Formats: sequence, structure tokens, C-alpha cells
Amino acid sequence: MQRMLMVIALVGTTTSAAAEDAARGLSVDQIWTGDQTGINQIIPRRTLLLNGTHAGSALSDYTPRGHDLNGTLSADDPTTIDQSILNAVNLLIASEAVVARVDQTMLGNQIARNVMTGLSPQNVTTTTQIGENIANIVIADQVDSVRQAFGPGANQIVYNAVSGTAAGLHGVTQTGRNTANVVLATVSIGSGEQLFPSDTTQQIDNVVGLDQGARLADGITQQGTNIGNVLIADDVRDVARIFNGNQIVRNIVTTQDGQTPAGVSQSGLNIANFVSAKRVQGLTQVSNGRQIVENQIQGVTLADMSGKLSGYSHSSTNIVNLLEIQSTDRPASGSTVSAIQTANQTQTVQSKLGTHSQVGNAATITR
Repeated sequence: MQRMLMVIALVGTTTSAAAEDAARGLSVDQIWTGDQTGINQIIPRRTLLLNGTHAGSALSDYTPRGHDLNGTLSADDPTTIDQSILNAVNLLIASEAVVARVDQTMLGNQIARNVMTGLSPQNVTTTTQIGENIANIVIADQVDSVRQAFGPGANQIVYNAVSGTAAGLHGVTQTGRNTANVVLATVSIGSGEQLFPSDTTQQIDNVVGLDQGARLADGITQQGTNIGNVLIADDVRDVARIFNGNQIVRNIVTTQDGQTPAGVSQSGLNIANFVSAKRVQGLTQVSNGRQIVENQIQGVTLADMSGKLSGYSHSSTNIVNLLEIQSTDRPASGSTVSAIQTANQTQTVQSKLGTHSQVGNAATITR
């Protein structure tokens, strides 16, 4: 969430000036019906197939040095590989303005794919993959009326993958983030709705597949975060929020020969229908979707993990319909909280070990 806000702040530097010049009561409609697809793909030369057979080192003899063949790496490439993708649609940054009405609809697909496959060159020591999708974001001083719809048929997909022999690879870090339907207002959010239909999905797959005894001395870190339907303001009034979509995080490490990586950290976080405010009146939150986190290490026994992985950790959190009432300078007797929370939500965690929490229909009040 913090990085998402930083990204939005950077985007906002090009739009806030225009918003400040606008009269009170901006009216904005944003509709996205297309697809955003970002792909980073690296295929080292020695993994390419020739007539269905590994070409081996001989292939480099036929490839001129420095020539890029389908995203291949040469021996001169740097020791670190950074693959990063950001897709963003429907952003309204009006941090010092009053928005009378805003309607944002996302009907397309956002896809971020970072792939490194095959034989890693000896001089590649670390790989970092980051995929992030952002849709339907409003930042303003005050929002009188808002409607945000993620879908029908919308999807945010992050796929980070490292596979093959990693003889020279020391560490892998994979991060995926999907964020949709967020309103941040300094003063208040008036009436409105936030919608996630049942045929919408936020999904993150972080996959590492190793063979030939790869140990990765610096370990593997996999993180996935899905966030949908967020309201943050001092006052929130008369807002209905329906989340019927899917939030899925899968972190998978596979070792083909039973060798245990030096360390593995896997975490997944799904949040749907979150409100943080000082005063709330007429809030309705309904959830009938799915939240899934899977943390898996395949090809290694529990005894191996407990005996060899000092940096081994699994964690997951699924949260739906969370209402946070912050402290207020008004007397408690003059502050009203009026909210309805309904959840028929499937929350699932699949993991061998670790720390996991699942929360549905929760309200925390601090006075």
C-alpha cells in the first residue's frame, strides 16, 4: 500500500497543478475498456532449443556477441537483473480540490509478466522481479460523490517466474501488487459505491523452479498483495461496497533434485472492503467473493526445511469487511458510527507451516 501511494504521488506531480486551478466541484468520468500488458522476458542463450534439443554452449558460437536473440543474455551482462512493471489506469489526483462527482470504470485487463528462464550465466548473482497493477484511484481534499467499478470482467494479473539451472544465482526476490477502487480524501467522502463483480480477479503468481542443486545462498523472497475497495477519510457517509471477486496469491518454490534452498520467505495479503475514518454513517459492506493464499515449497521435505532453512517463513493474511474508527477530537457522545457488514466469503490458506490470519466483519474503534 505504501509503495502504491508513492507511485500515485509521483503521477500526481503532473496533474495536481491543473486540479488546483479548477473551480470547486470537479466532475470526472473515467472508463477503461482496453488491456495493459507489460512483459519482461530473459532467455539466456544456452537454454534455447534447437530442433527440440538443448543447443548447449555451441549456440553461443553462432550468436554474435552483443546480439539480442529473443531477450537473451550474454556473458557481458551485469551481475544483477531487475525486472519491474507498473500498469496504471483511471487515476484522479486532485489533492487540494473538491470533487463533486467522480465515476471510474475498469473493464479491461492489466497483466504484468516478469520471466527469467533457463541456464543462468555464471555472473548473474541476484534477480529482482516486481509487478504492479493499479486501477480506479482517487486522491482529493473532499469527494462528494464517487462510483468505482472494477469490472464486470476486469482482471489484474502479476506473474513473476524464475526457472531452470541457477548455478551462479545467489538470490531471488519476487513481489506482486494489485490495487483497485481506492479513495483517499483529507476531509470527507460523501455518497457513493465501490463494486467488484463475481467475474473479476486480482491474482499474483510468484514461481521459482530450480534444478541441478541450486542453493541460492541469499535465499528466495516471495510477496503478494491484493487490495480492493478502500476508503480513507475523516468522514465517510452513505457508501455501499460490494466485493464478489477473487483475490489470489500463490508463492511456489520447486526444487527438482531435492536440494534445499538456503532460505525461503513467502507471504500473501488479501484485503477487500477496508474503511479507515473518524466518523462513519450509512456504510454498507457486502462480500461474497474468494480470498486464497498458497505458500508452497515442492520437492523438499518438512525435515529438510526445519533442519536447514534458518530463514524459512510462511505467512498469510485474508481480511474482508474491516472498519477502523480512528480517534477524534469530538466528544464520544457526539460521534456516530452506523455501518452494516455482511460476509459470505471464502477465505483459504494452504501452507505446510507458518503464521496465518483470516478476518471477516471486523470493526476497531479508538476514542
